Amino acid sequence: MPSAAVPPKPLVSAENVFHEWLAAFNSGEKSAIKSFYAKHLSDPEARFPLDLAIMSCGFDPVRIESRTRSNIKVLLIERCFPALQRLTIELGAEGETKLAKFNLSPFAMPVETANNYITSFADRLEQRGEFAGSLLLIQNDVPQVTRGWGTANENSKARITSDTPMFLASAGKMFTAVSVLQLVETGKIDLDAPLGTYLTDYPNAEMAQVTIRQLLQHRGGTGDIGILARGEGDNRARARTIADIIALNGNRAPTFAPGTRMEYSNYGFLLLGAVVERVSGQSYYDYVEDHVFKPAGMTHASFPNLDHLNGIATGQTTFYGDEDKLVSNLSVLPWKGTPAGGGVASANDMHKFIDALRSGKLLSPAMFQLARTPSETPWYGMGFILPSLSDAYWGHGGQSYGMDVATYYATGFNAHFICLSTRDWGCTRLMAAWRITGLTQ
Repeated sequence: MPSAAVPPKPLVSAENVFHEWLAAFNSGEKSAIKSFYAKHLSDPEARFPLDLAIMSCGFDPVRIESRTRSNIKVLLIERCFPALQRLTIELGAEGETKLAKFNLSPFAMPVETANNYITSFADRLEQRGEFAGSLLLIQNDVPQVTRGWGTANENSKARITSDTPMFLASAGKMFTAVSVLQLVETGKIDLDAPLGTYLTDYPNAEMAQVTIRQLLQHRGGTGDIGILARGEGDNRARARTIADIIALNGNRAPTFAPGTRMEYSNYGFLLLGAVVERVSGQSYYDYVEDHVFKPAGMTHASFPNLDHLNGIATGQTTFYGDEDKLVSNLSVLPWKGTPAGGGVASANDMHKFIDALRSGKLLSPAMFQLARTPSETPWYGMGFILPSLSDAYWGHGGQSYGMDVATYYATGFNAHFICLSTRDWGCTRLMAAWRITGLTQ
C-alpha cells in the first residue's frame, strides 16, 4: 500500500510568535516567561521581562498595526495601568527560532502620569514583600513624589520617610570620586600618577603601578575586597578598618594589564580612599564629612559601625533567591562602610548631593564634566555611571544583600530619580519603570 502523504508543516509566522509571547507573558509564570525569552531571544534569565510582568500585570492588544508573515507590529495596553507600548516582532532566518527583532517600546508619559505609574508599581512590590524604602522624584526642581514604603526594620513600627538614613552600597563610590577629584583640583593628587606615588609602602609592586585615573574608571584589574559575599564572614570579622582590608588584599597583583579593559572593582575604590587619607592627613571618614557631607548639607549622612545603627533602616534579603523567606541582612554587613560603599544617607541627602554637584559646590564645572566623560568604557566616567552613554543621564547605583539604591539625574529633562531600598532589587525595578515613562532621555 502506498504510504500516506505527510501534511506539510505549517509555516511559523510572526503572529504565531506574538500569541506565544502574549500567553507566556500574561500567565505571570516565571518558567513560561523564561522559556520564551530563552528560546527566541537568548535571554534565559529574563530579568527585565519578569519585572515587567509585575509592573504591567500583563498586556491586552489594542490593535494590530501591521502584519506580514515575517513581521508584526501591535499596539498594547498594560492591565494594571493605562500605559501604551508598541511591540514589533521580526522573524529570523527560515527555521531559526531566534528572532531578528523583538522591540517593546513604551510611549512617553506626562509627568503626573509617570509619577503615578512608578508609585503604583512600588505599591504592588510592597504588597508582595519585595519593596521597602524611600523614593524621591523631582521634575524641574519641584518634588513630585516624596514617599516612603515599609518600616525601618522587621521589628520596628517607624515608617520609612525621605529623611530616613539607609545604606547606600556602591552609590557611596560617588563620595570617594568627589574626594579624589577635589584633591586633584588642589594639586595634591595627579590623575595619571601611580598608586605607589601616594601609598609608598604598598605591598605589591605591580598593583602600585595602577594609576589613580585607572582606579576611578575601574580599569586597574584590582578586584574585590573579600568581605562582601555571604561566605566571607571570617574576613568580615577581621576587617574593621581600611588598613585591615588592604592587609587582606595587598599582596595581590592586578588580574589583567591595567588600562586594557574594564572590570568593576570595589578594591580599587578602597585604595582611592587610602590615597585620600594619605594626602589629606585626615581619615577618609572625616574628609568626606568635612568636604562632601557638610558642604552639601547632608545632615543624615554618615558611616556608622554595626554597634551604632539606631535610627538607620536595615535590610531584609532572600540572598537573591537563595532563601525562600526574607531574613535580616545584619549578619552580612561589614563592620563599617568603606570608600567602596556602605555609608548611609537619606533620599533627601542624596538630592542635596546631586544638586551640590550641579551647582559647583563640590567640584568645579570643568572637573565635574571630566568625571562624567566616558572613558574607553562608554557607560562609566570616573566614579559616575552614564546609563544613556552620555552625561545627559548620570549618577550611581548600589546593590548588596537587603539593599538596593539608584540615584540618578537626567539633565535633558531636569529630572531626579532617587530611590533607597531595604530589599534585593527594589530600586532597580522602580528605575526600570522610570525609564519606561520616558523621563530619562
